[in-house]
Amino acid sequence: MSALVIKEWKVGTKAIDDKNNFISITGRQSGLIAWILSLMGVDPTTRILVGVDRVEFTSNSLAGTESRMLPLQSICSTYYGYHKPWKKALGFFAIAFFIASSLIKEQMFTPAIVILLVGALIGLVYYFLNRELTMGFVENSGLIDGIRFKRSVIENIDVNEEQAKSACVIIQKLIEAKEKRSTAVSS
Repeated sequence: MSALVIKEWKVGTKAIDDKNNFISITGRQSGLIAWILSLMGVDPTTRILVGVDRVEFTSNSLAGTESRMLPLQSICSTYYGYHKPWKKALGFFAIAFFIASSLIKEQMFTPAIVILLVGALIGLVYYFLNRELTMGFVENSGLIDGIRFKRSVIENIDVNEEQAKSACVIIQKLIEAKEKRSTAVSS
């Protein structure tokens, strides 16, 4: 599964809407075609809603909608991760360095400097636009549900590790509160 571009990130310690959801994360497919579709209002998205009682995954596409609802008591843990593509970004610079060093041997200093600067710029842009955030849930059955996100240039939304951690902490607190309510009811 490719990483989705973050379209909306709402996380709160109090309900963020009238349906008692604490987390609402929406992502769309990345790329030029997906961007054009979002401009036309045909926006295939994936959304995670976390409320007091359940987690809901919804995927919309041109073909239709698919939803999955998980009761909070069926989730045993949450996870998050952050991938920084520094190796690939360094690879772009290394290729530019190799080409530039070949040009320097031929006494072509100005093109070598330009190629080196362009390689460094491409590497930096690649690094900042392709950092990926993974966030998900582990069900009691062992099934792992997760979604990968990356920075949105159009919506100008970038989520960091601390924001992902705070979302996971909120989900864990909701799970623990649900367990306490279930235990109190059965007592």
